[in-house]
Amino acid sequence: MRKLFIVFILISNAAFAQKMSQTGIVYKKHPDIETMRKLAALYEKGDADGMAKFYDEKVQFIGMGRYVIGTTPKNRTLAEAKDGWKNVINNWKDLKMTESQPPVALQYNNGSLVVQSWWIISLTNKKTGKKAAVDMVLFDEFNKDGKIISQRQYYDPNQMIDAAK
Repeated sequence: MRKLFIVFILISNAAFAQKMSQTGIVYKKHPDIETMRKLAALYEKGDADGMAKFYDEKVQFIGMGRYVIGTTPKNRTLAEAKDGWKNVINNWKDLKMTESQPPVALQYNNGSLVVQSWWIISLTNKKTGKKAAVDMVLFDEFNKDGKIISQRQYYDPNQMIDAAK
């Protein structure tokens, strides 16, 4: 029992001895957060060309895309992403992007700034008339010029797939 007590004391000391350090700043208001809201409004309006202006020409879109299970999805270019936006715009109506959590901007000490935003995208398939609601989280990294240089996107497309049938 005494050995157990000594081990507990040692672990407790180690835990309390940890030095806290900061890796950056979290903003709840930031111009790049407003950029994400502008992008959502342009998507709702069906303006893929307007959306593209917020991205660096060498941006990489990482994450969700149609790919074979068991393989690594390839990063998409701005042109490929724009084609994807146009596909949604042309085949769906009543597109609405609603913030499901307040977005935050994370300014890391190494200089990169990432906006984390959570959305519910609701839309209706033009062909079937069926509705879908998709939860999506985006992690957008901005350069010093305020352009998006990478976007990581995660969502479950099953509701859209079902609504398209």
